[in-house]
Formats: sequence, C-alpha cells, structure tokens
Amino acid sequence: MLAGLALTLAACGKVEVPAPELLAEARGDQCVEDTDVMRRDHMKILMHERDEAKRFGRRNPDHSFVGCIDCHVSPTASRDDPSTHFCLACHQFNAVKMDCFQCHTDRPSDSAPMPRQSADADGLLEGHLAAQDAGGPLSVQEISTP
Repeated sequence: MLAGLALTLAACGKVEVPAPELLAEARGDQCVEDTDVMRRDHMKILMHERDEAKRFGRRNPDHSFVGCIDCHVSPTASRDDPSTHFCLACHQFNAVKMDCFQCHTDRPSDSAPMPRQSADADGLLEGHLAAQDAGGPLSVQEISTP
C-alpha cells in the first residue's frame, strides 16, 4: 500500500509555483550576486555583513543593507504596501515576517543612483578585492557554504 502511494506521489511531479510579481527593475545593470543566490542566501549575507560591521568595523558596500534598498526600492514606496515595496512584495509572497525596517530606513538614500544608471563595477571590484586582501569581508560563496 505504501509503495502504491509512493508511486502515485512520484507521478505527480513537481508543482510549479509562480514567482512573485516583482516591482520596478533595479537601478543598476545587474545585482551584486545571481538572482538564485540572492533569493536563497540574502539573509545569510546581510547577517554576515551586519556581524562584520558591528564586531570588526568592516563594511562591504557590495552587500550592504543600504545598497539593497538604494537599488531595489522606489523612493515613493510604502513599507506597508507590497504593491509598491520590493522587499515587502517578496516577503509577503513567501509568508516571511520582516522586521528590518524597525531600525533601518525603508527608502533609498539621496545618493542612490537613478534607475538603470551603471555603477563603477571596476571600482567596486577593486575595493572588494582590496578588502579581502586586508582580511575584510568574505565572499558570498564562503558565506553560503554550510
């Protein structure tokens, strides 16, 4: 009987769940990491960066909370409205409670680039590599490795 149930469930296959309808495009040409990495590990990355900043005073602009907000959130977004706020849209879709904005701002800073304005990728990479050489933040691959 159990074998029949297992065969029936196996025949059902994978259930496709539609991705949440994301809001406006990011302001940069591409995210600092692949979409799959960010969906799976963004909280690990943010927590790691928080620990590096609080414990050692090392900040990595590539993976900062402010950087995420500056790139992905519209200046007119409301932290209470998932139809306007990038973070809230995904977190609500996935039924995940978000308490980031109890302390952090939920809107981009005044210095955030305008939509589709390219960042200085070479300069960011050089800064990231220099920080690593100086014992700075770890790479995403090192953070997301169990």
